[in-house]
Amino acid sequence: MIGELLRRIAEFHRSRPAVPEFPMVGPVLDALDSARCPADVESVPLPVLRHLDAVGPSGDAAIDAVLDEFLRLAPVLPWHRTTGYLDVLSWDYLDNYGYVRLLGPGSIVEHPDVRVGIGLWGPHLHYPAHKHEAEELYHVLAGEPSFSGRDGTGRTTGPGDAVHHAPWQVHSQDFGATPTVLLYCWTGAVEPDAVLVDGP
Repeated sequence: MIGELLRRIAEFHRSRPAVPEFPMVGPVLDALDSARCPADVESVPLPVLRHLDAVGPSGDAAIDAVLDEFLRLAPVLPWHRTTGYLDVLSWDYLDNYGYVRLLGPGSIVEHPDVRVGIGLWGPHLHYPAHKHEAEELYHVLAGEPSFSGRDGTGRTTGPGDAVHHAPWQVHSQDFGATPTVLLYCWTGAVEPDAVLVDGP
């Protein structure tokens, strides 16, 4: 069911000039290329799906190939929210975000060493400072999210931009006036989820 989406994600990564800069993309591509996809998945919708109608094309052919297939499948995919956030973050945040685990531990396609997925955030959300043991690479598919480090210095991004986080690097995000779609991949210690960071 998701084989075509994984193929388009692999093609997207190969199309990016940033690929040589991030050695972590190598094992991600190996995992995508060898993925054995199930024929069916169980649909688990979340309230954030209402934002899908406001996601438009980027004008970048490789991005739009991923977006088109993702938007086609999104209503019938299993959506998640990070378990550790459910009793901490506001319902305004929780009702306006979610992600699909395409490949990795506990994902549609199981893999022990790589995570690949796509997240969706509604407008004007703040994702508080958090960290995780895995190395992370985001690619912006839609929206204009701003990424900040521990020092609060922000970087506004748009479709096609890549954002890299080293293991345990503290980061936060602010989402703009339109829904944000992020393609993410993790390598290294991919089993543990992200955790929120208290204080500076």
